[in-house]
Amino acid sequence: MKAPMLYPIYVWKDEGSAYGAAFPDLPEVYTAADDLDDLPAMAQEAFIAMYERADISPPPPTAIENWRDNERYQGGFWLQVELNLP
Repeated sequence: MKAPMLYPIYVWKDEGSAYGAAFPDLPEVYTAADDLDDLPAMAQEAFIAMYERADISPPPPTAIENWRDNERYQGGFWLQVELNLP
């Protein structure tokens, strides 16, 4: 059985918008959800869309601590989501 892949996602919400999420380990993957509770499922969908048929494997996840001081990821908050390919 494969170990879960827990990826950090950076989440932000601008006034009048959905929650946006960026994946520092997966720089071409973004997602959004109107409800914060829906964000993990939307993250999984975005992950599958990017890597299910790709010729490359996703990179392994890193720790949130690797990204906290990065100026691109300020003003929001962090979550970890389990992402897996089918």
